[in-house]
Amino acid sequence: MQFKYPEILYALLLLIIPIIVHLFQLQRFVKVPFTNVKFLQKIEKQTRKSSRLKKWLILLTRMLAFTCLILAFAQPYFSKYSLNQKFKTSIYLDNSFSMQAKGENGELLKNAGQKIIKNLNEENQDILVFTNTKNYNNLDPKNLKNELINIKYSPELLDINSILLKLKDNKPDEINSLNENILISDFQNINNKNKTVFTNVNSPIRLIKIIPKNTNNIFIDSVYLGNEKLTETTLNVVVKSIKNTTENIAISLYNNTILIGKSTSKFNNSKLSIVQFTIPNTTNFNGKISLTDDVLEFDNDFYFSISKPEKINVLSIGNSSEFLPRIYTQNEFNFTSTPLQKLNYNTIQNQHLIILNEIENIPSELTKSLNEFSKNGGNLLVIPSENLMINSYNNLLNSLNVGIITSKIEQEHLITSINYNHPIINNVFEKKVFNFQYPKTTLYYQTNFQNSSSIINLDNTQPFISTSKVENGFFYWISSPLNKEISTFTQSPLIVPVFYNVAKQSLNIEDLYYTIKPQNEINLNTAMEKDEVLKMKNEKIEFIPLQNISQNKVTLKLENNDLESGFYNIMKNEQIIKTIAFNYNRSESDLTYLALDSIAANNKNITVSSDIDEIFEKINNQQKINWLFKWFLAFSVLFLLIEMLILKYFKI
Repeated sequence: MQFKYPEILYALLLLIIPIIVHLFQLQRFVKVPFTNVKFLQKIEKQTRKSSRLKKWLILLTRMLAFTCLILAFAQPYFSKYSLNQKFKTSIYLDNSFSMQAKGENGELLKNAGQKIIKNLNEENQDILVFTNTKNYNNLDPKNLKNELINIKYSPELLDINSILLKLKDNKPDEINSLNENILISDFQNINNKNKTVFTNVNSPIRLIKIIPKNTNNIFIDSVYLGNEKLTETTLNVVVKSIKNTTENIAISLYNNTILIGKSTSKFNNSKLSIVQFTIPNTTNFNGKISLTDDVLEFDNDFYFSISKPEKINVLSIGNSSEFLPRIYTQNEFNFTSTPLQKLNYNTIQNQHLIILNEIENIPSELTKSLNEFSKNGGNLLVIPSENLMINSYNNLLNSLNVGIITSKIEQEHLITSINYNHPIINNVFEKKVFNFQYPKTTLYYQTNFQNSSSIINLDNTQPFISTSKVENGFFYWISSPLNKEISTFTQSPLIVPVFYNVAKQSLNIEDLYYTIKPQNEINLNTAMEKDEVLKMKNEKIEFIPLQNISQNKVTLKLENNDLESGFYNIMKNEQIIKTIAFNYNRSESDLTYLALDSIAANNKNITVSSDIDEIFEKINNQQKINWLFKWFLAFSVLFLLIEMLILKYFKI
């Protein structure tokens, strides 16, 4: 038994007063004459004995009454802990998207929130609730209940180690404080990316694992573009299932809010299905793929955005060639050809592809500009001259970290070998061709390039056309001049697909979508005036992201922005310059869970449960205080009543 006010117990010393009164009180005796002395002596003995017993009973009842009264004022109680100790309970409530799954009583998150609300009854508790995104501390029970009722799902996910660090940060060590830590989650495998270390928290940790009734989630994982034709493109939709299934799921394709097509995702006792749609490639397309699945909702929709193809800027510097304007037509390309002497250096950084067409000497100013052009992501194709100055070419190649030209070989060779797996050639031929009329060249330059890959080879296995990755772009090398006096390659069927695809791949392929995460970068090809800024907005929010501006290019940096899946317009001067799509990360779609028993096996402070009410009941019972002062008050009254009965009915 413990006391809230133990100092009152000193009043028990006052019990000596009634003892003194009873032991030393003086009585006056009255003399009464009797004729029979023997009879008087007998009565005297009987009266003295009864009087003494009555006095002792009164003394006992009074002392017990005063003792119970003093103990009642000291407020006695039974508890495992001292009343001066403060109970602190930290509750982590997982509000990630996987908690949308439904258990026996509805969505896991909503049900867990209701059970926490039901158990917020302990007045002596200091309760802190935190989620993946917010801390609900310093709130009274009423406001905390309102917050839990309106809690929202978040794409942000915390692993167990991060949760434990938050517990430590939110719970500084305090004197005379007892801490309880409760972690409520479905504890997916992705929650334990690194080995969990529970030594960061010294107080007990209770893991409450809640899992849904159905874990066979079917979701849209990703989309990508397939074969591209003149007017249309194939869109591939990747649909996944957690378990092998034979279900057929209806898939819908929208352009903004307009239904474009429907199809069916067929699982042949597998976990993967790919659905194809055909979309036009001549307009902007803000697409949404949708399916219906009851397990989780956040991964039933997938957004993507395809911008109308822009014209590719191609600049040819040097000799004019008849074949280049025929390939780079006006409907797809902005083609410009200029002699080296008339080159406007200011136009170089505006190009996507630059062709050095049989220049004899590459001046240092051009080398410097081309190096900067490559750093900004531009692609460069070099056709050497018959009488080139090797040193000037090597200066350019060295600045790009490509390699060097070693020698000039004046010997006829056939152009025979094609690398069908190279991206430039990959989709050109339906099958490998071995019997076409090979073009030839009477001169080529032997090179020593680093990390280059060949596209087309000569009959002596030397590369005729090769490519190297440089800075943020690509460098293409043709080892021979292409004028008709030296090579017949321009009369070959290969000339068109090679040069066309080199230019097509010079325009960076835009991302169909971005995944919502703490940090994102978006690159835009746009020129910015002084003091101009870009904004992002949708129907709900508008904000100005961080932006790095370089020549004809802007990089937007999104850091810790509260984004939702859907479309966002990038605005410049209130004009939409681009629409981009964001999707939630699909990592939580995989409803596979941790074996918590193995994690907690070697940790004495850790207990695992699946019942929230049971855990709260145990904690409340441990922290429960059984007050006894009412009983002592009742006993005090009882003893006073007994004294009154003794005085009334105990006759002397």
